[in-house]
Formats: sequence, structure tokens, C-alpha cells
Amino acid sequence: MRLRLDDNERGAFHYLFGGVIVVVLLKGVAFITDRLGPTLTPDQAALRYFQQGYPLLRGEIAMVATPTGLTERLVLAVVLAVGVAFALALVFVIIATARRRRAIRAARVGLLTTRAALLATLAWSVYAAFLLPIKETRAEKGELIFRERTSMIGDIPWPFTLHEHLLPGSEVLWIEGGSEPPVHGQQGMAWVDVVTTSGIIRTGWVRGFDGKSEMKLLEASSDAAASLERELR
Repeated sequence: MRLRLDDNERGAFHYLFGGVIVVVLLKGVAFITDRLGPTLTPDQAALRYFQQGYPLLRGEIAMVATPTGLTERLVLAVVLAVGVAFALALVFVIIATARRRRAIRAARVGLLTTRAALLATLAWSVYAAFLLPIKETRAEKGELIFRERTSMIGDIPWPFTLHEHLLPGSEVLWIEGGSEPPVHGQQGMAWVDVVTTSGIIRTGWVRGFDGKSEMKLLEASSDAAASLERELR
């Protein structure tokens, strides 16, 4: 049975290595696509900081309110998939130990199930990290479109949890950008809020990027807010 457990571990590490390769390749594809894509207008360029590396948002009047960039999300996707695989492997080891007479069969089933779960989790979480923001805001035809998904872990959503609602431009009082200085060694933060007749909605925020001072962060958030406002009006 120890040999079967080693097979599970070896398989998980093989897929972990494959996941790292996937992260590097997808990051490379995103980088090349971003550099070779069409030239952005000033409004589109101002919003790019607040799109956190989601490639399909490039060129769109849209932003996301999620804290992680593409690299962090892809790494999280790999860690999640391997974590699921190890958890399942442990469950099947316990089952095989409890059923000694069927240990070999349980180990085989466990190995196949673990690999299938790892591949399925990795495929979904990489896809989601690349294309599905947890919280997205778009300005289209005089209204704001809010899209939210339920988090599985961090910025990786559960499948089929998209909720969408519209906010007419008439209910938006103004859109504002602001910043917060670095605190306790953390990077400063730039944010964009939509002020409505019923409250305030944070539609985008990002830490640091290439802003070296709070003034740079404030300038970036103000430009993004103005771009969203112009498209809305």
C-alpha cells in the first residue's frame, strides 16, 4: 500500500510541475497578447491598471475589484489543484487502510480519482484565473453592468455562480478615484468608487503597480474614474 501512496504523491508532483509550466506559458501568452494588441485609447489605457491582467478586458471600458494580478491567480490555481489532489489521496489511503482486503483496488481507484480531480480542478481554476474576475464593472450605453461570482478560494470562483445586475446612469451621482499611502511596509493602494443614490460601490482597486508614490496612485485612480465617467455619460 505504501507503493500506491508513492504513486499518488509522484503523480501529484508531476502535475504540479506541469502546472508550473502552464503558469509560465499562459503568462507568456498574456504578455505577448498585451504587447501585440491594438493601440489603446487614453481612456482604455487608464483603465488597464485596474483590470489586473485579465486579457479579455484589454480595450474595454471595464475594471475589476480584485486584489491579485494574473501571476498570483495562476499560482493559486496550481496550489488549489494540488491541494485537492493531496486531500483526495489522503482520503483514499484512509479507506484502503480500513479495508485491508480491498486495499489494492481502493488504491487504484484512488489514484485514478485523484488524477482526474487534479486535472479538472487545474483546468477550471486556470481558466477562471485567466478569464473570470470575481467582481467586474463595465460601462455600456449609459449604464453600469456589475458582474460578480462566488469565490472558491481567493480570486478563483466556483463554476456557474455569475450574478449580474445593471445600474442606470441616472442613479450614479459621480465616480471618484482615490489612494491610500503605504502602511506597515505594504504598498500603497489606488481605488475607484461609484457613488450612487443608495450608497458607495468600490469598482476597482490595485496595490502599487508602477506607482512609486501616493501622488502617482492618486493620478492613476483619478484618470480611471474619469474614463469610466465619460463612457457612462
